[in-house]
Amino acid sequence: MISAIGLAAPGLFALRRPVWATVILAGVVLAALLAVPSARFDDDMLRAFSSQSQQSQDYADFLETLGTRITDIVVLAEADDPFSANDLTRLRDLALELELADHVTSVVSPFSARFAKTHPDFPGEPVFPAVIDIDEATARLAAYRATDPSLKPLIAADSRILIMAAAIDTKNDAVDIRAVLAAFRQLTQDFAGPGLRFTVTGENAITTEIVDGIQDDIVVLNAAGSAIAFLLAFLVFGQLSAALVAMIPALLGALVSVSIFVLFDYPITVISNVVPLLILVLGLADSIHLTMHLVRSDPSLPVRDRIDRSVRDIAPACGLTAITTAIAFIAIALTDNDQLFEMAVVGSLGVVVSYVVVVTTFALMAPLCARASSQPKWSTDLLRVPGAVARAVMTKDRCVIAIALVIAVASAIGFWRIEPWFPLHQYLPLDSDMRHANETIEAEFGGFLRIWSEIEATGDAALETPDGWARLTRLTAAIEDAAPDYSVISLASVARWLGTPERIPTAEEMIDVPEDLRHQLTSPQGTMARVVTFAPEPMRSHETRAVHDRIEAAALSAGAERITGLPVILRHEPIAIVGQLGIGLIAACLLAIAVVAAAFRWPTLALVLVAPNLLPLLVTASALHILNNGQANPTAVIALTIAFGIAIDDSIHFTNRYRLERERGLDVDAALDLAINQTGRVMIATTVIISAGLLVVFASAFEVVRLFGMLLILTFVTALLADLLLLPALLRQRWARR
Repeated sequence: MISAIGLAAPGLFALRRPVWATVILAGVVLAALLAVPSARFDDDMLRAFSSQSQQSQDYADFLETLGTRITDIVVLAEADDPFSANDLTRLRDLALELELADHVTSVVSPFSARFAKTHPDFPGEPVFPAVIDIDEATARLAAYRATDPSLKPLIAADSRILIMAAAIDTKNDAVDIRAVLAAFRQLTQDFAGPGLRFTVTGENAITTEIVDGIQDDIVVLNAAGSAIAFLLAFLVFGQLSAALVAMIPALLGALVSVSIFVLFDYPITVISNVVPLLILVLGLADSIHLTMHLVRSDPSLPVRDRIDRSVRDIAPACGLTAITTAIAFIAIALTDNDQLFEMAVVGSLGVVVSYVVVVTTFALMAPLCARASSQPKWSTDLLRVPGAVARAVMTKDRCVIAIALVIAVASAIGFWRIEPWFPLHQYLPLDSDMRHANETIEAEFGGFLRIWSEIEATGDAALETPDGWARLTRLTAAIEDAAPDYSVISLASVARWLGTPERIPTAEEMIDVPEDLRHQLTSPQGTMARVVTFAPEPMRSHETRAVHDRIEAAALSAGAERITGLPVILRHEPIAIVGQLGIGLIAACLLAIAVVAAAFRWPTLALVLVAPNLLPLLVTASALHILNNGQANPTAVIALTIAFGIAIDDSIHFTNRYRLERERGLDVDAALDLAINQTGRVMIATTVIISAGLLVVFASAFEVVRLFGMLLILTFVTALLADLLLLPALLRQRWARR
């Protein structure tokens, strides 16, 4: 049995001081109810990908010294047929209306594009004339494209897709970006017509879309998960009172966990919004173990004695599970990412606090179902462990171990071939129009995310000197060669447009260049010159990653002092975070197993627990080849870490029952047989209910949340099989016996 480390104390206190326990519990629940409405959601997309690395620090420093706080809102226009003259006129009118919108400093669109001042036919003229004729517009677009490949007209070759980018001045912190986005959406809706569609996107638009999805998700996941879990609990116990005793403690524990976000002033993120659901299903598993033990206890004993025995026998194992799950959450904090650190804090505290709430609430509510002496027969038959399981363990234990070893080796090979990967689009809701819009923009125009390449522009390298100007020209040309399909802008490309490629343009010559763009091409003090590359998210595909890497390599070889921007963060940070999470996963596994072995005062148990608890992780990780194209993002590694902390629950409860029966005088095989057939039923029930509750992730708006749930479910099911077959097979070995 688990050594007396006080884990049953909350339940025993509730039994001895029910009034005080009720008052304290009511106070905690009331405080949680009052706190929950104050929960907020993370609207800083960069926090999801940044760490304390040099890349993140460079980008933070760059944003501080940018000299302007401009963000773009991008409008994508699509038509079923090539734009007509009327369509183009309407689109130009929309561009003009956008320029007049609040906080807009400039709008870049096909209608703001001008021919180079040295163009032989249309020097300095707008690409689109005042009165748009479709034949003339087509001819002028062709002439514009033929002038300079680096000049992008922002209209697709088939004339069915067009984009506009509105620069929004966010220097004033009072700017309500949601209001600006709403105004843009209303304007585009006013200009939409038959066969003409608009989508508003951009970094800020993506952020608000994610926040809205999180708010919907947290309600749907927890409400639907609770309903499914309660229904299954009722089916397992066959009576309302037992189902309520199993369900209400778990609900209260999840509620209290949400209030921890408010207590620490942590915003809820795409990933951390599943923490309350995880705590709900973990609390439900504890409640079912406690309730099942109570329902199956000797009905001739006094009610209080039956509850006392259930708390003493089962609560320590539940508490130990809370500790191992908390260890798993704490391991996530080994990364440098702020969002993951906050998730680790909320998760680790949440599972511990939830355990206390669950055990206390169970002890107070248990009298409601204490008179139930058994489960309905159909439920008992449904949850019965197949006889073949015990026979395989007792007669073919070494064969079971050998098969598990083969599966582990095969899974390890699959795990080794997984590729760290983290695309931004997985963070957008699946039903979001922005997913399609961003893919379209990236396919047709390269993208709208900025890569900044900086080069020194002082002293001998000043842009006014021949050497300094030559350096900027080489840097611009190198990036253009590396990414011919992307838009690249610098003072050198502006000079080509102005007809002065051999020198820096004068202030008078730059008068037609938007002011906010001029500010972005040099640092405020003029010490650095910048080349801006408009790119897609680098991890969209292997092709976009390869182009991004070429841009970085070309810029560095051409003398860039610093390369930064959101695409740089997206390219490097998540992969580093995956590596850090992997180290945390290994640490969590080793520490949790050591804690369990110490709690049982059974050193060799640590060796026994390694195989049945690491095998499910290897199987699930290798399944990423099917579930996620062989790619491991931070979400996947987090899922494996947390799944381990929860899945070891079955190992703890099985081992606890085995040790109890051994201490009561049974031999090894008899104790294992009883543990398989009695605790095994509860393990099946909890796995079915938890997995069914987690099925609600398929109602999530986020691809990463669905993947998270699938990995958890697969780990739990695999862990159940490992704990029913491999764990007892190992416990039969002489070297494993205490």
